[in-house]
Amino acid sequence: MSQSEPIQWNAVALQALQVEGVNERWNAVQEQLHPILVALSEQLDSAAARQFPNTWGLYEVSAKTVRAVNRGRQRDPIDDYHVVIDRPPRGCHIYLGVSGSEERILVGIQLWNKRKRELAAVWDRGRVLWEPLIRSLPDVRYTRGEHAEQQLWLDDYLANRSSNYLWAGWSYPWQQALDDSQQFNLQLINHMLALLPLNEAIMEIAEEEWELPPSHLREARQSYATGFNSPSIEEISASIRQRGFIYPDAVLRSYHIALQTKPLVILPGISGTGKTRLTRVYADAVHQIAPHSDNPYYLAVAVQPDWHNARDLLGYFNALTQTFQPTPTLRLLLRASADPANPYFLCLDELNLARPEYYLAPILSALETAEHLIDLGIPQEVAQTVDGESVRNPLRLPLNVHIIGTVNVDESTFTLSDKLLDRANVIELTEVDLAAWRASYRRPFNLTAWQLLLELQPILASLGHPFGYRTVEEIGRYLEGAEGIMPLNTALDLQIKQKLLPKLRGDDSPRFRNGLRSLAQLFAAYPQSQTKIQAMLERLDREGFADFY
Repeated sequence: MSQSEPIQWNAVALQALQVEGVNERWNAVQEQLHPILVALSEQLDSAAARQFPNTWGLYEVSAKTVRAVNRGRQRDPIDDYHVVIDRPPRGCHIYLGVSGSEERILVGIQLWNKRKRELAAVWDRGRVLWEPLIRSLPDVRYTRGEHAEQQLWLDDYLANRSSNYLWAGWSYPWQQALDDSQQFNLQLINHMLALLPLNEAIMEIAEEEWELPPSHLREARQSYATGFNSPSIEEISASIRQRGFIYPDAVLRSYHIALQTKPLVILPGISGTGKTRLTRVYADAVHQIAPHSDNPYYLAVAVQPDWHNARDLLGYFNALTQTFQPTPTLRLLLRASADPANPYFLCLDELNLARPEYYLAPILSALETAEHLIDLGIPQEVAQTVDGESVRNPLRLPLNVHIIGTVNVDESTFTLSDKLLDRANVIELTEVDLAAWRASYRRPFNLTAWQLLLELQPILASLGHPFGYRTVEEIGRYLEGAEGIMPLNTALDLQIKQKLLPKLRGDDSPRFRNGLRSLAQLFAAYPQSQTKIQAMLERLDREGFADFY
């Protein structure tokens, strides 16, 4: 059966597990059932290579090799036949099998006591991430504890010392495969893809203490998660353009490379050029998230002016309740730690409203150390959060987290220290391409207003106060809302005065004075704006300084 041919279950293949005789059953299974499971494995290989390109190459598929069930003096025919998908150091794998006695087809994750400790560590570090998957598994098989009915099955399994073997997943009657093979096969593939990240997380922890024979070499881990699971920059750029956002190609390419080189990027620029939006649409493009949908791999955090230390960013330990109060940022780090195959994005919006070198200090230090450890200020090794999770201290900074800070440079912000700049790539967003923005804008825009904005932009840029895309869009919406309420020229006059002129300020200089004069000439048809500029020129003559107020 070739990979391109549809995989068709049939009764003969399934009933091969009910043929009488040890050798007869084995031969029937190899002839009828084995090709179907191999074809499904090949279909999984194609899908997993696309979805998990950085880790799938470690995995291999192996089929059951035991021809009979050994019962001492008696050898019985096999009762099930399966393939497993696993990788070194092994001990946990994805199971795809057919049971003859149950007449069911099963797909799940299977592990033994050898990997119970690693499963406990994955659950401990990332319960928030894995709990939806754990709760969704309808068929769970292990030795139940005394309090199994009172808690989630995985908590019971981990707490019960007598529970060594575990199988958890989905099982279906044979008839379901016979009724609609194509849909059923797709369901099995999706199940295996859903379980693969959990298996990989367990193997990641197992690798940390895996002892290789002296004859083997292990490739050294890289300092940062380069080459993460991502579409090409061309696909990312196309996805961003399709959403109507305009960024210079050089900026997108630089941003793409910077994120893969070192996980800290700073985006300075004038307000309204789309700095924060870039962090989101890029993360959406990487994970192929539909517009206006939630992106679980992305978090935007608004930095507050009163942030003084890492407690404000990551959370704090409450000595009275003996619990840890986590922040959304810490929860993202915990999810990323439990999901190393996927990149996560943290946007610190208005990074310099507080001093970044204060509240980012533990993270900046972790970026430069081999251990990547963050001290959370917890007095013991493990603490419970108010949500019932467990947090270990120190916390290892996940290498698949990319931190982006947006920066506005004005009197309300702090300058960036060399300590921060030395650890980041700084990509400036100052270019405003109004023509490209207009071409992508999907709403009508008054031609008179547009021509005025085109003439205004170079004058305001020469005064050090160009406007961004956000300002243009808001002016367009204001003019739309003014239809039928006030004349266009009056509405446009008000928008110039309300949106563009308040930022103007400066000492008397040829550049500032000439800019104001140019604006006064341009505003001949806009009396309120012209009156304001004339007042600023008069104050400039009297005091040698002028501003909007």
